[in-house]
Amino acid sequence: MNQSITQLGTPPARRATRTRTGLLSGLVAFWAQFRRRPYGMVGLIILILYAIMALAAPWLTPYKPDEMYLADRLAAPVWARYLPRFKGAPPTLRYTIGPGQWDLTRHENASLTRATDQERGELTVVQLSPVLPGEAPATAELSFPVHYPHNPPNTFDAKITYAVEAPVDAQTTLSYSIIDPQGTEYTVWDTTVYGSSDWNTATIDSRDFQVKMKLGLSFFDDPATTVFATKGDYRLVLRVSSTAASGPVRVRLAGLQANILGLLHGLLGTDHVGSDLWTQLVYGARISLIIGILAAIAAVAIGTVIGLISGYLGGKIDEFFMRVADVFLSVPTLPILIILSAFLGKHIGNIVLLVAAFSWMTTARVVRSQTLSLKQRAFVEAARAAGAGNTYIMLTHLLPNVFPLVVANTVLMMPVAILYEAALSFLGLGDPRIPTWGRMLQNARAFGAFTELAWWWLVPPGLAITLLTLSFTLIGNAVNEVLNPRYRERT
Repeated sequence: MNQSITQLGTPPARRATRTRTGLLSGLVAFWAQFRRRPYGMVGLIILILYAIMALAAPWLTPYKPDEMYLADRLAAPVWARYLPRFKGAPPTLRYTIGPGQWDLTRHENASLTRATDQERGELTVVQLSPVLPGEAPATAELSFPVHYPHNPPNTFDAKITYAVEAPVDAQTTLSYSIIDPQGTEYTVWDTTVYGSSDWNTATIDSRDFQVKMKLGLSFFDDPATTVFATKGDYRLVLRVSSTAASGPVRVRLAGLQANILGLLHGLLGTDHVGSDLWTQLVYGARISLIIGILAAIAAVAIGTVIGLISGYLGGKIDEFFMRVADVFLSVPTLPILIILSAFLGKHIGNIVLLVAAFSWMTTARVVRSQTLSLKQRAFVEAARAAGAGNTYIMLTHLLPNVFPLVVANTVLMMPVAILYEAALSFLGLGDPRIPTWGRMLQNARAFGAFTELAWWWLVPPGLAITLLTLSFTLIGNAVNEVLNPRYRERT
């Protein structure tokens, strides 16, 4: 009683100082015990590496997770060029042709100038003179050299942004061709504009059937292997012609983007739409850590509250909560999560809530067991005799004593949440707008990574999930060993 009176008479500032000092000394003692466990330190190092990866994602990769067509589908990593399967595989080549880069190789009543547009910057302008009926049209041929020293690719594409200013009677034709080292010309796109036209963007993809028809190929043929069949010097040719008689024609070009998609790309290659897999892996670390931390904290918070109330109050309340816990423990968690995820919708918040709702039972039982022992101690009886209420006793006396168990259970709960999220995403129930490791595996299963043996797509996300769950497990076991009251009594 004298000690209680002394503590009550202590100024608040001094009590706060003592609390901070005790907390600091406790953390120092905890770290001294934790670092003596090699497996715990290994887990901590792995977790720190993942945290750095998640925080530094924008600096570790220049791409976005949903950025497509960076290379061909299922392109292998660049270091795979040393393997026999990918020896001589081409990388991605990109050409952006702007003003001053075109060569005016042929022209008839035409000239090439520059102009400036407020929205599109510098433009290439083809000026075509009017011609009399029956005369040859005014033409201009723009050429850009390309050296291609690799094996044939699987895909090439291009984007041409253009606008036409012409009289009403004008008929302007634009075409895009590729000329190989032997001089064979392959016209892959053309269009005719009557009169004037606002800005348009033509997208040319060798996988489109229209391109195959232009080249006289069948639906199953590959234009890329036909056009880029040999190594050497190629030319990209853009032709413009006009039959206008009543006035000049101006064709404005906002550059041409030509890409030859390679079969090698980045650290981990690409997926089925040419997106960078390394970028998805790095950004996926963020989502896995967020889901693991939030779901574990929510589950352990629910379990701690239920365990404290059930263990301290006892009676019918204890019986009710424990029977509810038994029901949740007897339910197969993953099938229920699949059903509820499909019903509630594909959102990361739903996954966190569902995982927390079906993962609190173990924490509740552990906290209840410790509370049953603590509430018989003398300091709890003294607080009750002094008139302290149930809520005050649970928050002030019981919660600090079960907190080490809560911390250990939180760390051990994180890998469970990560695995549940990966399983739901693998089954197609995750948020499709967010890059996760489970979604990477789901896309790999759905889009041919297994059949085409794209191991660079399959192994990294599975290995990342394994190492992250292993790190949390190692840390959780070390924390549990350090903070376990029985262990402290033995040591």
